Amino acid sequence: MDTQVKNSNNRTIPEVPLKNLETLWLQVGGTLCNLECTHCFISCGPKNDTIAMMSLAQVKERLEESKTLGVKDYYITGGEVFINPEIFEILALILRYGPLDVLTNGTQITPEKARQLREIQDSSDHPLNFRVSMESFEEEANDIIRGKNAYRKAIAGIECLAQAGFSPNLAITRTWEEEQDAEMELKFIEFLHANGVPKPQIKILPGFLLGKLADNERSYSDEERVTEKCFENFDITQLQCSTSRMATGEGVYVCPILVDNPKARMGNTIQETLRPFALSHSACYTCRVTGMTCKSSS
Repeated sequence: MDTQVKNSNNRTIPEVPLKNLETLWLQVGGTLCNLECTHCFISCGPKNDTIAMMSLAQVKERLEESKTLGVKDYYITGGEVFINPEIFEILALILRYGPLDVLTNGTQITPEKARQLREIQDSSDHPLNFRVSMESFEEEANDIIRGKNAYRKAIAGIECLAQAGFSPNLAITRTWEEEQDAEMELKFIEFLHANGVPKPQIKILPGFLLGKLADNERSYSDEERVTEKCFENFDITQLQCSTSRMATGEGVYVCPILVDNPKARMGNTIQETLRPFALSHSACYTCRVTGMTCKSSS
């Protein structure tokens, strides 16, 4: 059952219980990235090492702990995970424990790397999936947000993955009205088909008013926070933080969105985070009103 706490303004803050730890996220890429997207919620970029990349040893430590806690699947993100010099060893290791989804901007994937990924997949009984982030099926619109040549490099990466037998999911942050989702999804599916992806899948994400997007557009208002009323007709355990945690090299956080927020750090180990979390951040409001989940499935 959910509980509540009070903030400094005496406002009741709902708490989400940890129903069952099913998913472990790992911030393998830290905040280092070869791109500087204008909406990145943790302001990743080539010079941002606020959150360090995880080492193979750190990943193994969290995996061993996750095994004892019954985790069923794994996700890795960054920053850009393919900047990590131990990435291929990390991928092979995680696949010994369960299914893995890799979040990437796709721009670092070459034919040779795709072949290595194929070998890793062929050596595992668990599926290796990829989610490539882009913004538009039009080069100019994409590169306004993600930087010069990001479009061409991402397409090249998608094609390399497809030729190696993978069918990457495409993740896009919504820059249109929500009512247009079905129309835009069809266009992105056609785009993936045209670039050789055999079973195209799309994930449309809401923007989080944090990091670069807060700098370039606006921050959350005081009214954009979850309240008890938000959960009168909504099961609070539908939020992804009731079934997942986010590991970094410097501790375990409640979720990928708040990974650079000190208040979202719940402990040094996963075991220390097996407790309810107060939904005090405005990003929690976005998750609630949009039905957002960071997982690849909607």
